[in-house]
Amino acid sequence: MKQLFALTLALVCAAANAADWSDAFISYSRGSKYHEPANPNNITKDVITLSYIGGNSLGSNFFAVDMLKSDDKNPANNGTHGAQEVYVVFRNTVSFSKFSGSQVAFGPVRDVGLESGIDFSSKNDAFGGAEFKWMLGPKLEFDVPGYLSLGLLALKDTGNNSLAGKLVNSPVTWRLSTVWSFDVPIGAPAVFKGWATYTGTRGKDGFGGNTYPEVWMETALMWDLGAIAGAKPKKYFGGLGYQYIHNKFNNSPDLTGTRVSAPSIRFEAHF
Repeated sequence: MKQLFALTLALVCAAANAADWSDAFISYSRGSKYHEPANPNNITKDVITLSYIGGNSLGSNFFAVDMLKSDDKNPANNGTHGAQEVYVVFRNTVSFSKFSGSQVAFGPVRDVGLESGIDFSSKNDAFGGAEFKWMLGPKLEFDVPGYLSLGLLALKDTGNNSLAGKLVNSPVTWRLSTVWSFDVPIGAPAVFKGWATYTGTRGKDGFGGNTYPEVWMETALMWDLGAIAGAKPKKYFGGLGYQYIHNKFNNSPDLTGTRVSAPSIRFEAHF
């Protein structure tokens, strides 16, 4: 885990040096209402995330690595301690406006782009989830006072299922994806940000059962602690996060643990 963190930090710093603009930050969140499929318990999770976003002459890049630690309600395989998980995300957007040298915009849309990316994850519980996803598709960015995008992506996924003893090679499906960030002064300078996805069915699961459309949303309302304290603004944030999932991992809604409604506390430091 320490080696992964060091490598991630090096990649973030290298990317930041090559970008026209960038923002890198580390965050910590903790909540006690998380769920996992086939697990009836409320699970407490501590999550450390290292994130980077930057723009260049062709578009933008986003990179994040989540390091998640569950309590003993979601145990590690053959262990008494909580499971650990790593989830890595990379997204690249090629801006049609920057690529062509002229503004590509219409109506409420300020830019059109081509988004591509990969997800990689590994978890050491009994299920042994180890997913690899790639995705590609068009993305719209809207002309709003902040940031709002909407993408329609083709998605291909392979994942491990240790309980079934097989690698699940899912067919190509589609994903509707949105990301937002808005300044919202609620008593003090704050930001409301997050992302949400709607992912279509992915063929059969590892046990031969049907899969179902998945809704996944992560959002946060964060106050600018530096500005409140009279220090440098947009460096330190604290507030509340919220995760909502329906049919987690495209599982049936009849399976316990596939619906999540989990508030959390969250802190961020930008550098």
